[in-house]
Amino acid sequence: MDHKHALLLEHAGLRGQAAGATDLVMALLHTAARIDRACAAQLATFDLTEGRLSVMLVVASHEGATPALVADRLGITRAAVTGLLDGLERQGFVTRQGSATDRRSSTISLTESGSATLERVSPIYGEWLSALTAGIDDSAASAALATLDALQRNVEAFRSGAAQ
Repeated sequence: MDHKHALLLEHAGLRGQAAGATDLVMALLHTAARIDRACAAQLATFDLTEGRLSVMLVVASHEGATPALVADRLGITRAAVTGLLDGLERQGFVTRQGSATDRRSSTISLTESGSATLERVSPIYGEWLSALTAGIDDSAASAALATLDALQRNVEAFRSGAAQ
């Protein structure tokens, strides 16, 4: 846990109380931020962001993908997809073709350059993920996944209760 998260716990009056669980959440936030930065550094060598890579992966796995499908699969807005597609199109990684039946819609395809980039990224990204998870056995991973599942349920319950 970093200093910022320790201060947040202290200010909330939770430092030392149920320290295991609250420290876990703060360590998780700190770790997630570090993983995000490391991921960004890995993808920057390919002039990609995680968002752009995600769009490319959806397009690669769904022939005739539409912006709406990409948004649905990634859980982001159509406006966000449009921005990501604009960048990928400028890079020459995707093309958009207007629909013959619906002028408001388009289909997205990877270009040869986009496909080649995915082919180069995949093994490097896989090696990076393997390095990140080195020393974590199946038992520890299962316990962590169960804990994360509980946290996600609690976040959703809190969010649902706060919305009422």
